[in-house]
Amino acid sequence: MSNPNEFNSQEGGISDMEKNRIFVTMNATFKDEERCRVAMETIVKDAHAAYGVNSHFWFRSDDGKSLFVLEQYEDKKALRKAIRRFTSARISFFRSIEVINVSVYGSISTSSRLMFAALRPQYMDYYGGYSKNVAKAKEAGIKNFERNRILIATNASFKDEEKCKVAMEELVEDAYAESGTNSHFWCRGKDGKALFVLEQYADETALIEHLMANPSSRAAFFESIKMGDVSVYGSVSDKIKEILASLNPTYMNYYGGYSK
Repeated sequence: MSNPNEFNSQEGGISDMEKNRIFVTMNATFKDEERCRVAMETIVKDAHAAYGVNSHFWFRSDDGKSLFVLEQYEDKKALRKAIRRFTSARISFFRSIEVINVSVYGSISTSSRLMFAALRPQYMDYYGGYSKNVAKAKEAGIKNFERNRILIATNASFKDEEKCKVAMEELVEDAYAESGTNSHFWCRGKDGKALFVLEQYADETALIEHLMANPSSRAAFFESIKMGDVSVYGSVSDKIKEILASLNPTYMNYYGGYSK
C-alpha cells in the first residue's frame, strides 16, 4: 500500500479542484463536555463516511474549557450536502456548547449561506494557496496517521499587500512541493484588510522541515503584514514551541476527528 501521508497529483501545479476547498471554523466553550463528546463521536463518524468531508478536526484547550472545530470540504456542493444532514447528534452537540464565533473560508452557495445564517459567520474570500488531495487509506475507519496532523492558523492584516502577495506566491509554490505540507490556504477579508492563513502538516516532522525552509520569502512575508493571533492545533514537542516562541501562539490539543 502507498503511504497515506502522501498526496496524489496527476500533473504538476495547483489545480482548480484544490482551490475549490472550503474551510469552516468554530470557537466555542463547553456547557456539558460529556454530552458534547458523545455527540461529537457520532458526528465525526458520519462525516468520515460522507462525500467530500475531507477533514473534521476537534481541539480542546489546556484548561478543558474551550473547543475549536475545523472542517474542510471538497467544494461547496460537499458543504451544502453536509449541513443538510441535521441529525439528532448535531442538535445535542449545539445544546452542549456555547458558540463564540464561526468563520467560513472560500466561496459557498447562497443556499448554504442561508443555512448558516443563525450562526452569523464571518466570511472570507479565497486569496491563494491550495489544499492537496491527500491519498486515502483503503481500510474503513479513522487511522492514527489522520490524528497526527498539525494545523497552524494565523490572523493578520496587510501593511503592504503587494509585497505580501509576492512573498505569499513564493511560499505557496515552495510549500506545494513539500510532500508533508498538505494545505497552505490563504483568505482575505471582505474589507481587503484582513488576512487569514491556514496550514496543515502531515506530522511534526513535516512542520519542522517547512519551518526550516524558505527564509527569504518568509522574512518578506512577515515584513509585509501586521501579525495578529496565531494558533497551533495538535500535539507538538518543545522543539516546535521553541521555534514558534516569538509568535506567542495559543496551543490546543487534539480532541477528536480525522483528516482523510
